[in-house]
Amino acid sequence: MNAEILRDKLLDSASSLGWPAAPVPEFTRARFRGREDESGVALPKEVYGLRLGDYPVLVAPILLGTVDEMQTALRQLHSQMVMARSYMRAEEVINAHIMLCAVNPPSAEAGDEPLGGDWRGAVDLAQRDETVCRKIIWIPDANAVDASYARFLGRTFLAMPWHAAHQVLNAPLDQNENLVERTLVAHGLAGKAAAKWARLADELEDDPDALVAALVSAMEEE
Repeated sequence: MNAEILRDKLLDSASSLGWPAAPVPEFTRARFRGREDESGVALPKEVYGLRLGDYPVLVAPILLGTVDEMQTALRQLHSQMVMARSYMRAEEVINAHIMLCAVNPPSAEAGDEPLGGDWRGAVDLAQRDETVCRKIIWIPDANAVDASYARFLGRTFLAMPWHAAHQVLNAPLDQNENLVERTLVAHGLAGKAAAKWARLADELEDDPDALVAALVSAMEEE
């Protein structure tokens, strides 16, 4: 699996939502906007720039390995994103994302050990680190590519869970009706007294002394 596949899938996913989606080569340039000289910092060798709706995205491959190995790769991507920001509209910078495709996903046959014992922790650390921008890693399953991509997509801004929800007509919008009365009854107050307490609280909210006296009276009536 390679980053090109993730790039194409993201473009298709955004287009299926009716969003404008297109490659943006400027995001992968080795120099800042308005500068002629290229940056001297280390940059990723393979990276793709996209604009998915209002979201600017860098897509790149990543090797699952140790924390140090993955952090080194992320530093290069951070540098690329900083330069890419100079080509973004001011209002979209806050929406910038880096989406990564694991090019050496674990296989069910080989197990996880060939990747190194701490790769899961490295992935978790990478995704929690929101330095520069948010990062999300797709770990493809060679035996269920579409399913693993769907799970990945569900963690991104492209997730639209309401599209799959069943429509419910005439659903009750206020689930708090009579909540106060039900709570008072649950704590031992009689039903009639509970209803009176709720009414008195509305009527005497600006007169706490009178409210206390009325509440006590309503309880004694029972």
